[in-house]
Amino acid sequence: MTVEEYRDRIMLEKKTAALEAASACFLKDGYDRTTLAEVARVAGISTGTLFKHFPTKAVLFGAIMERMWEADPSVNVALPPTGAPVTGLTQIGMDYAAKLRQPTTEPFFRVIIAEAQRFPELAQALFERGKVPYLKRLDAYIESEIAAGTLEVEDVSLAGRQFLGMINDVIFWPRFLDATIVIPDPEVKRVVHEAVLTIVARYGRQA
Repeated sequence: MTVEEYRDRIMLEKKTAALEAASACFLKDGYDRTTLAEVARVAGISTGTLFKHFPTKAVLFGAIMERMWEADPSVNVALPPTGAPVTGLTQIGMDYAAKLRQPTTEPFFRVIIAEAQRFPELAQALFERGKVPYLKRLDAYIESEIAAGTLEVEDVSLAGRQFLGMINDVIFWPRFLDATIVIPDPEVKRVVHEAVLTIVARYGRQA
């Protein structure tokens, strides 16, 4: 391992430690009471190192949203193969469901909703740094199916939101409002399957 590779690895480890510490602090203390100094202390790194990666609390929270949605622009996420929209949309739908069911997703949404009025950058970070890149990838997949002649869609963005909305309305929002609700894996698969069939029935193009 070269000196540069070793340095990069250490920097990545410190950045990861900062994100994990920040997630714990935000969930424990909320956005307002969390400080960068506290995050650095929990992460076991200096405040100077933390500031190099995340100069403000808003930037740090945005990075957590990217991590939650795996929306880091430096990561090239491959789209499903074109030509079989049922298969491709099922893959995307199950991936979306998995993100919604992460243990920290609901708690972070509660932090955002509780403090968004005072700190609008929270909702902005969720949407612009988390959801928007994810929506763009879904739009790109739908557009690839349109080009392949398997789907016929006038408003790609609307179709994508319709698809995701059918999923989160059943498997996310009920649990967000009542954490005692249990949605088993077979039900999640059924919800995604029905959402896929609905989209294909509406926008599918016969050969």
